[in-house]
Amino acid sequence: MRKTVVLVGLVVSLAACGSPGEGARGERYRMGSRAMEPTITAGSMVMAEVVKPGDYQPRTGDVVVFDPPESWDHREGEPPWIFRVVAVPGDTIACCDAEGRIVRNGDGQDEPYVQDAAFPGAVVQTEFQPITVPAGEVYLLGDYREAANDSSQNGPVPVENVIGVVKF
Repeated sequence: MRKTVVLVGLVVSLAACGSPGEGARGERYRMGSRAMEPTITAGSMVMAEVVKPGDYQPRTGDVVVFDPPESWDHREGEPPWIFRVVAVPGDTIACCDAEGRIVRNGDGQDEPYVQDAAFPGAVVQTEFQPITVPAGEVYLLGDYREAANDSSQNGPVPVENVIGVVKF
């Protein structure tokens, strides 16, 4: 069953996110859903280092702010969404192994941040067939997999859609 989760992120201020002269800046976003719990709770603010188009070098584990592609259930004028990078270009990703874990490049991934927020210690994954992430795209999942409308339902996201990397 497809679950639609709208992430309502609101840009509320600008702040420096690096030393002067580096040109780096940050923006604050509000997490509008439970899709990243328990890492980021609904309603909390996060600071993301803004990345210029073409400058983001994807790394698994990054939590990113992005504009969902038109093919996703995203409404015109809706704020950016926030998810975790679980696979980068060239990676093959699938769910799930015998232990219920995400499998990247044939290896089950231990993701201690993933859990069902309603039932601590439990993880509910949305199963999906293996996909090799195309060049120039990333595979994004929410930490609260059952509540996230993410790449498992919608496919990879162009790297150029990433507008910031969350700093904890």
